[in-house]
Amino acid sequence: MTTTIAQAGFVQVTSPYPEEQELLDPALAAPTPQKAAQLRQKASHWLSRAQKELHDAIFARDGSEAGLDRYASARAELDSAETWALRVAEAFAIRRD
Repeated sequence: MTTTIAQAGFVQVTSPYPEEQELLDPALAAPTPQKAAQLRQKASHWLSRAQKELHDAIFARDGSEAGLDRYASARAELDSAETWALRVAEAFAIRRD
């Protein structure tokens, strides 16, 4: 999940976890087998963490506004992690071809 660094009105400005910052563009990563393995592992950790957050949010839902917000946030985080994992896979699949 991202870390909130500022809040202005209804808009929250967020920044990724430190490990996500280096993953913003997998196409810029050096095309070495070690870098590919490192990016895949980090994507896997992000996916695992997002899946756990979603699981926790689903089973903690009590119908409150805070519970719904937690669920929506966890779902969005999982979507982001899945998108990132696909970007990593595509970036290194193209280099193998």
